[in-house]
Amino acid sequence: MSLRDSLNQPVSVYMSSFFAQVSATDSVAEAARTMQKADTTEAMVVSGSVPQGIVTERDILYKVVAAGSNPTVVKVRDIMSSPVYTVDEASSVGEAIAKMSKLGIRRLGVTKSGKLVGIITQKAMLTGKADQNIPLPELALPDRFACPYCNAVMKSREELSKHIDRNHMGGPGLLQGDNSKW
Repeated sequence: MSLRDSLNQPVSVYMSSFFAQVSATDSVAEAARTMQKADTTEAMVVSGSVPQGIVTERDILYKVVAAGSNPTVVKVRDIMSSPVYTVDEASSVGEAIAKMSKLGIRRLGVTKSGKLVGIITQKAMLTGKADQNIPLPELALPDRFACPYCNAVMKSREELSKHIDRNHMGGPGLLQGDNSKW
């Protein structure tokens, strides 16, 4: 499958329909146990069936553990990210990647007719689901290095990588080897 075809696939191909759900009033320790049980790195914070926010392992690590706070006392509402940004299940992978890049986030809720039906992560889109992979841009066209976001043509893989990091990923980062933001 070509890079362009991969980017045009609907996010529903890569989304997870099964995601952990917690309440804003749950303790961070309860949320961590829920995430562990679901074998996931994030949980949707819901009230009824309405998403209120999202909490991630990184939130717990940086905002609770590193701060020396007690996870049995701190509430999810105190560390969650809100609002939950979403895309429709029919949106393309390219649209989802662009939205994540613009917002500086790694996860989006996936909706169908306005109802939350799943979650999509950058990792799922990059590593694929059910043995489906999106080829990295620098490997897709060995004789020319075209940006999949804006079609700019680069002279080398390194130049393309820097271009994507600076112009589409919010600065030096993943493609240049800085995994700290991911």
